[in-house]
Amino acid sequence: MIGRFVKDSLGRSPRRKAAIVAAIALGSAVATSMLGVQLSIGDKINRELRRVGANIAVTSRASSLEGGVGGVTANAAGAADYIHEADVPKIKHIFWGLNVTGFAPSLAARSGSLPVEGVWFAHSYQKPDGSTATTGVRDVNPTWLLEKGQWAQDGADQAMLGEGVARRTGWKPGDTIDVLGSKFHVAGILSTGDATDDRILLPLARVEALTSRPGLVDRVDVAALTVPEDTFARKDPRMMTSGEFERWNCTAYVSSIAHQIEEVLPGTAARPVRRVADSEGKILDRVSGLMMLITLAALISAGLTVWSLTATSMMERRGEIAIMQAIGGARWLVASMLAFEIALIGLVGGLLGAVLGVELARLVGQSVFHDAVEISPVLPFVIMAAAIVVALAGAWQPLRRTLRMDPAVILREGV
Repeated sequence: MIGRFVKDSLGRSPRRKAAIVAAIALGSAVATSMLGVQLSIGDKINRELRRVGANIAVTSRASSLEGGVGGVTANAAGAADYIHEADVPKIKHIFWGLNVTGFAPSLAARSGSLPVEGVWFAHSYQKPDGSTATTGVRDVNPTWLLEKGQWAQDGADQAMLGEGVARRTGWKPGDTIDVLGSKFHVAGILSTGDATDDRILLPLARVEALTSRPGLVDRVDVAALTVPEDTFARKDPRMMTSGEFERWNCTAYVSSIAHQIEEVLPGTAARPVRRVADSEGKILDRVSGLMMLITLAALISAGLTVWSLTATSMMERRGEIAIMQAIGGARWLVASMLAFEIALIGLVGGLLGAVLGVELARLVGQSVFHDAVEISPVLPFVIMAAAIVVALAGAWQPLRRTLRMDPAVILREGV
């Protein structure tokens, strides 16, 4: 009975039903594309945000202690001021090692009045799986601009000048300069937008040798893909229960990644660079919030369209519904038949919307992020279920109002 009723009913007012299907399909397509993009390119957004620089700074625990007038650095008794350069690649051995996109050890020194920093420019290291990769300041700070010349090489007596140093000294690429009592060839000039503009960058190995600190660094800058921090992420791990600590440690918070770095590099203090980490979290939250807002707006618009068209349809079908009730049809049975018809229309609209939404998500991924978007196979089914819910929610008020009318009054009016 229900099947025959729905079959006959679907053949009536085809334009109105097509409009309902179109409205649901459009809302479902927007929802599919926004959720697909949000779920599949979170890391891509984070990688774009990672271009602002390192979000974790690692120093020795002794040199991280500050005290005295003006915050003068104080050393803990028996504690070392440096990190062993050979231990730095252990950062990739942490649980979230794959999220670490780059790291750059450095060693600070002074040549007269000029700050000098030994760094990895593009240094090779062995990954946990035995393969070889390169990392250094070029990976950790992709926003640094090479104003003139070319990048220095780690194994050569070459130097990179911050633009502030180059402007004050008049040095330019091709010059030979004396730094730390040794001759270096100026390879290029950098514009960094930070304190590095006033420094001279040399290969780390050369600074270690010239300052008699072989194999030692005093800082490691780490760039890692993280998720936005919430109130739970900022809890003190020492105050957490075992279950809370496991959840915190197994989430890619910047604080939990920093904690794991401290575990593989004993004697160090890994601190999130809050200015960078907080900015990433706010941007990610706002992007996710915007996508959710667009999704909700699309589904609500589809629901309102269903409500408008269903209200018109119910007004036209009052006589038919009144006759079914007058001959003994229970209200729940009539409601079930109409709801089944509406759910079927919603399913068709949701199916069309899911197919269109997948293609739209791929288009957004290619045009905005220049990368493919991988849609979860579960998402289209979730969208189709949501489309059915939206269709039923939009039709609920007109259907309820029609069923509450007195069949005798409607039939007496000759409707």
